[in-house]
Amino acid sequence: MSEYKRSDIPIPLVNYVELIRNRRSPYYDVVHHILSDMESRYRTTGQKSEVVYTINPRILQEEIEKKINDERLTTVNICRSILALLYGSKLSEEKDYYVTTTSGGRRNYHVKVNDRTLQLMSSLFKP
Repeated sequence: MSEYKRSDIPIPLVNYVELIRNRRSPYYDVVHHILSDMESRYRTTGQKSEVVYTINPRILQEEIEKKINDERLTTVNICRSILALLYGSKLSEEKDYYVTTTSGGRRNYHVKVNDRTLQLMSSLFKP
């Protein structure tokens, strides 16, 4: 089990990590959707290569809103859920993921998907 220390994660994100670990909607739903999509795309490309998976929070929000209707499903909460997944999984910025910012100030998250990163992210859900 991958245990994390609260000091390793910025304070606002600790709450999100706990919400995700306790499978609270919509935070868990966001992360579950991301991981499912990552795994399916990684498997279709063949497990020999690394895949860079891009997460656009605004588009992700539109996709998830088709499945669930929750007033807490905001772009801010989606961004924080993504960051909680990355920090809670102990992924390393630059080595495992990077963040880009558009000219309008919106952020996109790019995760280098491979067996190791998928395993680390999935470990966030194990009790």
